[in-house]
Amino acid sequence: MRDKFKEYLAKQGKTQNTISSYVAGINHLSKDHGIDIFTISNSDEVQKVRSMYDLRGSKRTVGDYGRGTARCAMIQYENLINDKGSSEHLSAKCLVDDVESVNINRTFTYERDLHNTLEAQVPELFPGYELIGSEYSVGGVRLDLLLEKGDQLLVVELKAGVAKYEVFGQISMYMGLIKAENPNHEVYGMVVASEIHQGLMAACSTNPRIRCKTYSMQLHLEDV
Repeated sequence: MRDKFKEYLAKQGKTQNTISSYVAGINHLSKDHGIDIFTISNSDEVQKVRSMYDLRGSKRTVGDYGRGTARCAMIQYENLINDKGSSEHLSAKCLVDDVESVNINRTFTYERDLHNTLEAQVPELFPGYELIGSEYSVGGVRLDLLLEKGDQLLVVELKAGVAKYEVFGQISMYMGLIKAENPNHEVYGMVVASEIHQGLMAACSTNPRIRCKTYSMQLHLEDV
């Protein structure tokens, strides 16, 4: 599964350095676990291993390897295992409407680029916070980013376009799921989008734990 894991990360747009770091993270956890994790393909077994090195796991300190890179790698590996077998279904679905498929893929690619950028710049964009999980699995859903600072956890939801009022319910649910897993932590939420709809701003005004921020992308040219 090691090669499939690399391919999975590459399709997400991860850089070669990130892929190498994630593989090294899994290898580090494998040494601690006593079993090559890349040989485990059962979703239940992978979930158990991931939980050990998770935020509240019995071996959290081992999962902290590489400033949390090992933990993030384990989350991505679990995502890979859970996604196995779904590619055929997705491919068939995309053939239904070629025009709609192109639009969806463009949006997905742009949101993936945004995700990768924020993930890589957590120290600069979220001072004092540490990345706990990228596409963090909880309660059958995935959070874009989960960050930690002391006894505070921050759930970050990314939107490539306009974030509308529906996102308020979405991130509130995510925060509730994280709070249930981490009762001793204070849980906050942040919506990051290119534009915040007035309805979402009104909804967030009722909960000071949820903040909204907009992003701007810049193009840089370098000499070669």
